[in-house]
Amino acid sequence: MANPDWWLWTFILYASGAAAAIDALWQGRTAQGTIAWVMGLLLIPPLALPLYAFFGSRRFYGYLRARRHGDHKLNHIADQLLSALEPVSQPADSVTEPLYNLFRLPLVSGNRCRLLTDGEETYDTMFGRIRLAEHYVFVQFYILRDDRIGQRLADVLCERAAAGVSVCLLYDEIGSHGLSRHYLQRLTAAGVSVSRFNPLKLRNRMQLNFRNHRKLVICDGEYAYVGGYNVGEEHISHADYCWRDTHIEIHGPAVISFQLAFAEDWYWATHDLPEVSWKTAPVSGDCGVLCVHSGPADETESASLLFTHLIHRAQKRCWLVSPYFVPDQSLISALQLAGLRGIDIRILIPEKSDSWLVQQATRGYIEPLSRCNVRFMRYQRGILHQKVLLIDDDWSYVGSANLDNRSLRINFEIGALVRDQPLAAEVEQMLLQDFADSEPVQGNQHWWPDFLSRTARLLAPLL
Repeated sequence: MANPDWWLWTFILYASGAAAAIDALWQGRTAQGTIAWVMGLLLIPPLALPLYAFFGSRRFYGYLRARRHGDHKLNHIADQLLSALEPVSQPADSVTEPLYNLFRLPLVSGNRCRLLTDGEETYDTMFGRIRLAEHYVFVQFYILRDDRIGQRLADVLCERAAAGVSVCLLYDEIGSHGLSRHYLQRLTAAGVSVSRFNPLKLRNRMQLNFRNHRKLVICDGEYAYVGGYNVGEEHISHADYCWRDTHIEIHGPAVISFQLAFAEDWYWATHDLPEVSWKTAPVSGDCGVLCVHSGPADETESASLLFTHLIHRAQKRCWLVSPYFVPDQSLISALQLAGLRGIDIRILIPEKSDSWLVQQATRGYIEPLSRCNVRFMRYQRGILHQKVLLIDDDWSYVGSANLDNRSLRINFEIGALVRDQPLAAEVEQMLLQDFADSEPVQGNQHWWPDFLSRTARLLAPLL
């Protein structure tokens, strides 16, 4: 005779799978991803339920609740910010109006911007600026390593904290999983306020799929550094090794926009807000800068809409660099239409990827996009990690977001969208050199690679 407990647990398991399937159906943003989760939860709940618990949700509800609980504080900050930026805010136009509605921040004029494309130079610049900070320093990285570069960062942060400067360090516990306890204890003992993005609480363990992929340094509300560089020795190029990445230094009133993004993240992690200045620091610059910060707590798919909109607005060219190229359908359509309109579309991807599955999926997009005059190139000199976009002769983007499902929907990302012709000319020269160090991509010549790429592409919404 069958054990009645067996039937009971089977019923509970499949009922839980059905409930989770309804949740997946309710939350799903893409048909492919929703179908995959629903079928798995209904047919194989023992396997699918644990995976869905950690990786299935597409909305960061804990972050949303933190925003709501802190509304009186965060809204006050936002009001201060918009009031301070009013004299330097540029009026909305056909390019910026939807972005104003997406990110609730204006394009801010009167900034100076500088590209940083070498690892050693980038760290020297950032750490040198931190050393000059007099009031506060905010540091946020996805990957923070306890190596030579990480120790240099710790040295300067401890030095500033000892000088009475308020120092806050926020890191992602998944990206920085190898960070030693000794490293963190040293910072804390020196007076640095340190926090992981997801605090050690049970409710947050079910949100491990959401990663804070942002790379951001802010000094005194006057300088901000944002882009693709994390903190680690591997980002330093030498004679027989090349790490290709891009960061941008922003000096001017737009920096306080980036402070708001950090303040929201810090509030989620610590339930506290750092004491900072929300006054603008005018400089003699011509760059218009818009802080674009996106994540799973947004009401809309901000990152995907940002890139789709910019591609549609291109009149002359659209040059893209992404180490992970697994775009959603809206981006595919935008690229195809732009290519068919005669826009110069170039996409730079790495020769080698740290994800075999992503690399196979990327190949599945090359042929259909190439038929619409989209040109693909593979970087040959080394590791390609930069995330850069150039639109026509005046718009540039440098940030942390890749063109894949994780960056577009799951990760917290941040970048700088800059309207400035001289900077766009610098980005153009930078990318022309990258293209010279690359080779054109050919489509799959044999059935087996084509089969792999088509199969991997089916998993794109889950990557």
